[in-house]
Amino acid sequence: MAAMRILVGVKRVIDYAVKIRVKPDHTGVVTDGVKHSMNPFCEIAVEEAVRLKEKKHAQEVIAVSCGPQQCQETIRTALAMGADRGIHVEVTGKDYDTLGPLQVSKILAALAKQEKVDLILLGKQAIDGDWNQTGQMTAALLDWPQKTQNGSLCTPLVTEH
Repeated sequence: MAAMRILVGVKRVIDYAVKIRVKPDHTGVVTDGVKHSMNPFCEIAVEEAVRLKEKKHAQEVIAVSCGPQQCQETIRTALAMGADRGIHVEVTGKDYDTLGPLQVSKILAALAKQEKVDLILLGKQAIDGDWNQTGQMTAALLDWPQKTQNGSLCTPLVTEH
């Protein structure tokens, strides 16, 4: 069996240690000047992808993040963890404000086809929205089987082909 190519989603979120503040108009949380980092569950997915590469089950790990220019920092973190390359899909302004799981799933599905990946690893959920929908929708769009977490916080969501 040939080594796989793995796509790993890495989301930029407000750092888990930051005490969030609600905007005065109650339309969301204050994000300007607030420390952001990679979603902790995405870190687990990157670690697993790198482990698969170290075991020679994968030949390439590609980290992808959707959002403003600052997402490049999240991609650099994935590269430092062992990803081979990163893809930044720049989404800004009102498009970023309305970016949800379905839009991200469509982007990931298109990239999976374009990059000819064999496996997509995603964190089980993001700590900002806690939606846990992107993996399932991506699998449906690709018509790929999927595996979701089994109750363990350490098991990444896996969508495989």
